[in-house]
Amino acid sequence: MDKIYIIDFDSTLVTLESLDELARIALAGRPDINQIMAQIENITNQGMSGEIGYDESLDRRLKLFSADRQHIIQLTEILKANISPSLISNIEWFRQNTNSIYIVSGGFEDYITPVIHGLGLPEDRIFANRLVYDDSGNITGYDQSGLLWKPLGKVRQVEALGLSGKQVIMIGDGHTDFEVKENGAADEFWAFTETVSRPQATKDADRVINSFAAVAGTA
Repeated sequence: MDKIYIIDFDSTLVTLESLDELARIALAGRPDINQIMAQIENITNQGMSGEIGYDESLDRRLKLFSADRQHIIQLTEILKANISPSLISNIEWFRQNTNSIYIVSGGFEDYITPVIHGLGLPEDRIFANRLVYDDSGNITGYDQSGLLWKPLGKVRQVEALGLSGKQVIMIGDGHTDFEVKENGAADEFWAFTETVSRPQATKDADRVINSFAAVAGTA
């Protein structure tokens, strides 16, 4: 049976949590940056462990800072410089197996697509949320016509890919990734720990991997 790999973005393909980094960029120079960042990082961790739903995590974090298109450009460059090392080491495998890979993230395609496309993976394999801007380029929210901002959003998105007859493996670092397997949209969940090891994710995992070498078969 053909294998399909569904791969998360934050703390998996890149070593950072993108929305947290966007907040850090947007809050630069403010005297209260450390306090706000502590709140944002706590909310991120609550979402990753399954203590709160992803929609709540997303909304609460976005309300704590204001950002614009220029901040997104800065973030994209930072993310490009922080690709997971084992992805770089196994990039040829990824480029040769694009038909077996989807990127599914609760983050935003505004910065995910240029990062992933720069690695040689086609844009039509990327599924993420989309930011909404006003005429001045300020972020006003996100497009709510998609699936990924909702509770069980990754589950619904993977189901929508129509992968019946394939062996589907979900790879990521958090609870929303495990939910894909838990709700029957994937056959296995592999907890990815190269950047961060979250106890709940590793506890729930069918397999714990600390490198993409385990996916590419080079380990």
